[in-house]
Amino acid sequence: MKRRARVIVLSVAIWQACILAPQAPQAETSEAQAPPNVPAQPGAKSLSIAAAQSKVIAIGTKVTGRHEIAFPIKEGQITVSDDKCIAGGKITMDLSKLEVLDLQGDLKAKLEGHLRSEDFFLTEKYPEAVFEITGCEKANGDTVFLSGNLTMRGQTKNIKFPAVLHLHDGGLRAKANFNINRQEWGIAYKGKADDLIRDEVNINLDITAQ
Repeated sequence: MKRRARVIVLSVAIWQACILAPQAPQAETSEAQAPPNVPAQPGAKSLSIAAAQSKVIAIGTKVTGRHEIAFPIKEGQITVSDDKCIAGGKITMDLSKLEVLDLQGDLKAKLEGHLRSEDFFLTEKYPEAVFEITGCEKANGDTVFLSGNLTMRGQTKNIKFPAVLHLHDGGLRAKANFNINRQEWGIAYKGKADDLIRDEVNINLDITAQ
């Protein structure tokens, strides 16, 4: 009985020792929603995402540290409404080409291969992740609350998070930083017993569209 109690205490201690995800708002997660009927909205303007000037970076944390993973943008469009909000849009990310930014050489290649495996994104079967905007609510100043269906590993959930929009010269720059729980998309790999992986994952978006 004492041995079991020690194991439980040790497990709790290891979990508490996990490096916390970056401080950021927790995205509200719900079931998938129908996208808006964008063509029916008067004054809406469609913009193409400049993949080379945009980035989607995920930060995962565990007991021994953290890793930054870039999800290359394959293609995307954003529709801006006449009230300077986002009326719709879709971003497609190529997870089969994800890149670990904080490692080099064999360690980098090994982690990238593991992230593509069935333990994480299973890119052989699900090579893409898709974020499709379903709503936009204006807040203070340039801040809005974006809602959208995020699909990864064949599962779709709607997430809502704050973002900052800058409209200039007919273009758009959108920035957001928030946390999600990877378990919502069936990414359940716990890591090694002495190097547990935290469920919260930080997402950093910096999108330019023209």
